[in-house]
Amino acid sequence: MPQLSDKAEEILEHLWISTQEQDTRPTADALPEEELAVLEREGLVVTEAGTIQLTPGGLEEARACIRRHRLAERLLSDVLDSSDEQLHAAGCKFEHGLHHGLQEQVCTMLGHPERCPHGKPIPSGECCRRKDSTPGQVLVPLSEMESGQEGVIAYLHSDRTEDLRKLMAIGALPGTRLRLRQRFPSYLLRLGNSEFAVDAELAGQVYVRRTGGAE
Repeated sequence: MPQLSDKAEEILEHLWISTQEQDTRPTADALPEEELAVLEREGLVVTEAGTIQLTPGGLEEARACIRRHRLAERLLSDVLDSSDEQLHAAGCKFEHGLHHGLQEQVCTMLGHPERCPHGKPIPSGECCRRKDSTPGQVLVPLSEMESGQEGVIAYLHSDRTEDLRKLMAIGALPGTRLRLRQRFPSYLLRLGNSEFAVDAELAGQVYVRRTGGAE
């Protein structure tokens, strides 16, 4: 299959979000005809009763496009400190440079993030299933940091509202600098001028961009 245009990939992303996350049926008249014709010719979409559906191959390609886009946003947010206003536009441009395996390297460097900066799920890749790691990994759970390491909280990830409230109550918010003082018997971290202890479960829900080495 030839390389798709940026516009064609954006259509695949739109179809993924509509069909897989919003459970809606996009209509053909709402999409650019030229790019849609290319996707149909490549066997990635089919038109049925005026609505567009992803084929199995199109579903796989759309999933990959979504993965690249949300990894690009995560990279821009967590490593390059891009503002929220810049994320979507810059992510749209940057994602197209994550072909040929680069997205796996970015994902590994970021610690296999499960959600984009807006809280939307990032489809997992082969590297996530293998749980690859690298010495250059920038973003890690607090539970994987060494005593004495410093960093900036990138995001919190938990399915339990109660846990998120506990973390926010102590000031563990995205953008906050911290230093891990000890790992045992609990994780003792310094936030500003205060110190707090959290258990391993909570520590695993705080993702940190490391900025300083261990003692």
